[in-house]
Amino acid sequence: MEILALFVSGDGRIARGTMFYRLIILAALCAAFGTLGGELAGNYGSAAFAVIFVWCACALFLQRLHDIGRSGWALLFLLIPVLGPLWLITQLLKRGVEGSNRYGKDPMARSGYLTVDISL
Repeated sequence: MEILALFVSGDGRIARGTMFYRLIILAALCAAFGTLGGELAGNYGSAAFAVIFVWCACALFLQRLHDIGRSGWALLFLLIPVLGPLWLITQLLKRGVEGSNRYGKDPMARSGYLTVDISL
């Protein structure tokens, strides 16, 4: 169930690359199962997977906004036609805040990476 939490939960922070990989996987899975659901249950089957995609994409965007130090309320800018989505895309492409912030540890931090003990 931890894999499901990676896509559904908005807690914590996520790096740009990780967000894009998860978004691609999510889109492929929802498209495949949405097509299957459409064949089996009609429009309601497709709509169910569309709702799942939107929910999980918002959770990934929320984690990404946390990485740059913004609140999840910034997702409401999507409601502004044309300029809102453009602004959100620029925010999602920004570099994350270095070090910890109020949303968690830096996902790109490498503590203890390549440490060498040269003591005798």
